[in-house]
Amino acid sequence: MTRSLRRPAVPWCALALLTALALGPAACDVEWGGGWITLEDPSPPTPEAVVEGEAPPAPLPDGPLLYMVGLREDGRATLAPIARITGDSLASLELPSPIDEEYRARFEAAFLRPGAELALVAGGARVGSLIIETGPAAAPADCPSAGVAQAVLPPGAYMPSLGFGVPLDMAPVELGRATPREPVGRMATYGPILAEQLLRADGVARPFLAQRAALEAVPSGDSLRSMAATYLINDTLAAAAPRGEAASLFFLARDEVGRGFVPVWREVRSYRTAEEKQAFAYVDWLELAGARFDFVRLIESEGERLSASRAPSDWRERTSLAERELVWTEDAGCAARGLLSSGEAP
Repeated sequence: MTRSLRRPAVPWCALALLTALALGPAACDVEWGGGWITLEDPSPPTPEAVVEGEAPPAPLPDGPLLYMVGLREDGRATLAPIARITGDSLASLELPSPIDEEYRARFEAAFLRPGAELALVAGGARVGSLIIETGPAAAPADCPSAGVAQAVLPPGAYMPSLGFGVPLDMAPVELGRATPREPVGRMATYGPILAEQLLRADGVARPFLAQRAALEAVPSGDSLRSMAATYLINDTLAAAAPRGEAASLFFLARDEVGRGFVPVWREVRSYRTAEEKQAFAYVDWLELAGARFDFVRLIESEGERLSASRAPSDWRERTSLAERELVWTEDAGCAARGLLSSGEAP
């Protein structure tokens, strides 16, 4: 009996293999001795093309977020995302406009997950924790969703009305305590003296007419006491328009031994109309990657926004005014509308 031997299709396989290697992204089936070998392209699949006329989903903010937190005495809290943390800097959330329901759902799942824990920071210190709860809080249509949380502080600790929500790995390691912000000691005495000096140095007319609009003690993060103050000429923080030629002064000053209160940050504005109005009122501060950020309410005729200055990592040794300037301002005023006007969670 004569057997018929089937020879392997060597030339065809070799040709197919060379062709596959030359063409790159392709697949080839090769017959070999009655069997089949499939050569497949190892490169990642090509992303599906977006249907013409259909916009791709808006990307979520990249990186950890910083939250502004309003608190009640019972620890109930509302936290509003305000910025992206990029090392020792702050960046915009880069939200889409408008914010649709699909984006809002993805944002909440990524950044307001029930059960997640954040560090509660007030006056530069970690004073407790925030546990995010089920269900976001109501938010304006042009703002990201705000979260509902429960603050957990040591027994008997003072509950601040405002603070920050910070990722645990970016918060201070040691637990501190929040303190009331009422002015103490010589702050009320030095405030108007320092205000007149700063206004006069900036060339503002009739600096002696400045009226105090806000004054509070600021936890320093070191052995020195600090105060923040706002003074206005021919205007008030609540007024929509000034009464003629007006000026606003904000300053943050430290009480240094032998020197009295020394300003480390100031903002002076002169204006005549509602459109030109800018005034500042202190909110709080925190430290990120060694840099210090002091937050203020930027008050304009059309509303309020949150703004911040940055001091470098050696801020404890510096008292130069030249080292401070506004480096970040909230896009839509979401935190100011939702939290700063009342100072507590709704």
